[in-house]
Amino acid sequence: MEPGLTGPDTPDSKAPDDRSSELLLRFGSAAILIPIGLASIWFGGWLLAVFAAAAAAAMAFEFTRMIGSPLTWLAVVITVLSCIAFQFDRLVAAAILGGGGAVAAALVVKPPLRFSYFFGILYAGGLSLGVLSLRGHPVIGFEAAMCVMLCTWASDTAAFFVGKALGGPKLAPVDSPNKTWSGAIGGVVFASLSGWAFGGLISASDLLSWALVGGAVSISAQLGDLFESQVKRRYGVKDVSGILPGHGGVMDRVDGFGTAALIAVCALAFVPGLVDRLGG
Repeated sequence: MEPGLTGPDTPDSKAPDDRSSELLLRFGSAAILIPIGLASIWFGGWLLAVFAAAAAAAMAFEFTRMIGSPLTWLAVVITVLSCIAFQFDRLVAAAILGGGGAVAAALVVKPPLRFSYFFGILYAGGLSLGVLSLRGHPVIGFEAAMCVMLCTWASDTAAFFVGKALGGPKLAPVDSPNKTWSGAIGGVVFASLSGWAFGGLISASDLLSWALVGGAVSISAQLGDLFESQVKRRYGVKDVSGILPGHGGVMDRVDGFGTAALIAVCALAFVPGLVDRLGG
């Protein structure tokens, strides 16, 4: 999943020593997570399924704990089984198990938390299944999944450093006050360049399409990150957990990549000629 190096936040409100310490933690975590993420996408299959299931379990745990539900274990079981079901019967079985399990589990939860619990299972499972579905595309799965992962990293990293260097107007001052428009635009530009470079690396004939994919990935990932920021603000938390030093929780890192992967799956399925343009 997304072991991004950084996020589009610009921690200008922190002391210099705190910023340096946080950056070192991010680099340290990234040095471990990036090779795991690359290997998972490269080999796919059960290695990716196990990694996706672990991420889904962590996100389900973080989300249900964030909303204050005592049935954390049930959400974890449902999301893990959904990822395993995907490997046996692809998306249909996973969707039935995940959706049906979410409905059944939500009915057990008391009404004030029922919808949040249901949404949390779909959110955690959906992001992971989006990555599995993208990598499992029969024509361009490897290339698409690798490009989405690399462009998400490029977007996150560029947004962090460009936003920190240039500052300027806030992108979402209420939900995520450290993100800036300069960082967001920088993320789109660098992700577009990364998409173009990736297209050249795989000897694609239509590099412009790959550049556009990179830009779309950046926008999708940033929207996913902003959405998660809104959810966290709704429940009054900054980081959903401290599982990943310097990054917060798994949900804090997977939100962008998972969202971009889901949108990419839909684009490959419904945009006429997209597969041909990217694979040509």
